[in-house]
Amino acid sequence: MEEVTLDRGDIAALSSDVRVAILKALDIRPMAMSELADGLGLAKSTVHEHLAVLADADLVAHENARKWRDYTLTEKGRRILHPGRDHRIIFLLGTSLVAMTAGGVLCVTSYLRGFVVQGGSVVREPPLLLYAGEALLGVTFVLWYIALRCRRRTAPPIPA
Repeated sequence: MEEVTLDRGDIAALSSDVRVAILKALDIRPMAMSELADGLGLAKSTVHEHLAVLADADLVAHENARKWRDYTLTEKGRRILHPGRDHRIIFLLGTSLVAMTAGGVLCVTSYLRGFVVQGGSVVREPPLLLYAGEALLGVTFVLWYIALRCRRRTAPPIPA
């Protein structure tokens, strides 16, 4: 993950509580200036000035949609709000990949091994390896679920 380098303009843009609240609101979803003004209880002209400062610092960008201009966070804005978030997901997915591989190998090994009964027939009963493999596959699904939950954007509501 790239480090975020902040210059004077970025620090000045982040020095206002209103601008930080705007960033947190845009972290939830893209919004128009009027939505932000209503949510923050400020005049549209005030929100416009704050958005201009954030856009100059490359923390927000706007998309011209038909009638309204939707503001979104830039990648730099996301990294400032969520430093290290990507590392958790990479760790969880890497760990789940190891667990899935180990579980699959244990399941296949236990199936192929089986054991021989008198008369030469092979009986395939679930030995300890099969149970361990199934447990590791279960751990894989739990880790995937946790990774998905971490990936969802959870931000506090717009402060009043």
